[in-house]
Amino acid sequence: MNFFTIRIESFHIDNTRSRHNDTDTVFLASEAGNTQFGPRSASVGDVNNGDHGVSLGFSSILLSDADRALAFSFSIYNGDTSSLSDVLNHALTSLLTQGVHLTLPGPKINAINLSGAATGVSVGANAVGITSLLADTSAWYAVAVKAIAETAINLVFPNCDGYVAADAISLTHQQWNLVIDSSGNDVFRATVHYPGTNSPDGCGSNSKYTVTWSVTRERVQGSLRGFLRIRNRNLRPGLRSLATSAG
Repeated sequence: MNFFTIRIESFHIDNTRSRHNDTDTVFLASEAGNTQFGPRSASVGDVNNGDHGVSLGFSSILLSDADRALAFSFSIYNGDTSSLSDVLNHALTSLLTQGVHLTLPGPKINAINLSGAATGVSVGANAVGITSLLADTSAWYAVAVKAIAETAINLVFPNCDGYVAADAISLTHQQWNLVIDSSGNDVFRATVHYPGTNSPDGCGSNSKYTVTWSVTRERVQGSLRGFLRIRNRNLRPGLRSLATSAG
């Protein structure tokens, strides 16, 4: 039994989608076993080239069985989200569901971006397990992710609005343990580049974003009740209650 914390830590902009500032909102959803969490969102506001903190996440997600998936999907949207929240949330959860579906039949999953191509994951030199676990994905999955983004952009998003990054990352409990062990501590951190999709005429050139996310493992040591107490969690009405909440 382990608890995991998923966090979108920050993103870096080399090139905005809009001509000047992008107005960014970060969305995040997660799934552990058969339980989905979120989506949650954080408005970052008007941003230009450079580094931008996010710190959006889910804390202390319980995962026990070795073959159960722990997955998360995120997107960064440039533009007004007030009238699009349902569309953006649906796309995010659809991406999450596809990631989990691809994980469970086999041992490989990859970070997928909006270009529909496998991304390069920048990790520490000690992360030897990541190349085999975050391997090439099937073509249909890449096409499906691209279709979600392009359909929404072409039919819904106005002006220069649109996705600047989106991804689904999913591994089984056992695979996450292997990846996290390879980092040398209980935190696995990855930095992934997203080239963005075509922006309409009159906007800036295609966006170039880099997103940093992390998965932290917490091992239960000593009393489970004590472990949960300091995290403001309890066992009422029993262990099953822990599977339906996330921090």
